[in-house]
Amino acid sequence: MPAYQKLFAALQSLERFNKGQDLFENIACIDSFLSEFRNITFVLQKSLAHTEYLYDYNRLRDKYLKNEDCSWLVEKRNEVLKENPFSLEKTLRLMLFHPNGAGVFASEAYTIEDEKDYSALIEMIKREIEKIPAIEVFFSVDFVYREVGSERNLFETIDNGIDSVLALLTELNNKIGDQPSKTRTAVVDKIKNLHFHYIPKEAWFIDDYAYYRKDNVFEKGTRFEIVSPFKTAIPYTYYCKLFGVGNDGRMIEETFEAFERMHTFAFAKQKEIAPTLLILREDGVMSMVMYHASLKTTTYRKIHEIAEEIKHGKPIVAVFHVCEMIWYNNSEAFNQDYSYRLKSEHSELLSFNMVTKEGAEQYSISSEAVLEGEKDCMFPKLMKIKTDDTISYMNPLVEAFRQAHHK
Repeated sequence: MPAYQKLFAALQSLERFNKGQDLFENIACIDSFLSEFRNITFVLQKSLAHTEYLYDYNRLRDKYLKNEDCSWLVEKRNEVLKENPFSLEKTLRLMLFHPNGAGVFASEAYTIEDEKDYSALIEMIKREIEKIPAIEVFFSVDFVYREVGSERNLFETIDNGIDSVLALLTELNNKIGDQPSKTRTAVVDKIKNLHFHYIPKEAWFIDDYAYYRKDNVFEKGTRFEIVSPFKTAIPYTYYCKLFGVGNDGRMIEETFEAFERMHTFAFAKQKEIAPTLLILREDGVMSMVMYHASLKTTTYRKIHEIAEEIKHGKPIVAVFHVCEMIWYNNSEAFNQDYSYRLKSEHSELLSFNMVTKEGAEQYSISSEAVLEGEKDCMFPKLMKIKTDDTISYMNPLVEAFRQAHHK
């Protein structure tokens, strides 16, 4: 029970971390987390010291906590307790998106000695965006936090440490096998209601924007996503079987067919689908991200992030994307920003995109065809579109595969 109280205290410290507050407050959050996180093992060791489970605790401690990330957290706890507060810095990254890729620009790193507040930094970015001679500009603002002088991903390290402790506690509880007390159940429920550890960090630190020049409007996007990460190890064969697609060794094509079936069926039943990215690794394990977003910026950013993973050697062999797409009957509509373009005559399509090292392919079907055919044909035939991949929003992935292939 005391261990769970310390874990709750550690996680609650992180809950107070916020990009909108200054570094003094955020450093206090990190210091508190490091101290309480280290105390989890102290109270565990003390509570089990004179029991038959001490050996099991020591074995599980070595199994889960003897790693680089946990050792770093212990080292930093000792520093903030005995020497200095955590040496935190923040950098603002501006990401500009265009059909062929993205430009990423970082501000100088700020510490408590020279920090600019959140609102001032955002206003500085907006003034720079206004100088870009474009009808509309899609961009993201990312606040990156690190220890001064280190390239370590601070919150990835923290999350790995928390996952390690949770794994230790889970296995230790299974070994002991006692009925949890009412108090322990209550604090575990409180832990489950904390969000910082479980929600992807981009939700806390990245904001997506669009700038519409005609009305001089900056729109901040809203978004929500559901992720099935690689750690769940979903094999493509299981996914294909779920949607009635046979397996004869054509991994990419079979997975794409299951992807098509999943979303045409969902659209026929729900009359809408969430934009979805499916990432397929060379070992046949897949990850999927389903999201709702008010701005196209979110899609551009996610594609850019996956492209960067491919460039850095991640064993990705295919990326699929599906969305509801608008097809404008008059090309003059593209001379207006999206808020005005939407008023032009248009058709709505389901658009399926596949990118591999061989290039990009796009398939589509009208929304009406899916709905009209739902009684007679559960999976209507998609039409392949001849498209110039240099103007496709998937082009960053095409270029990433090309670079990875030539390394």
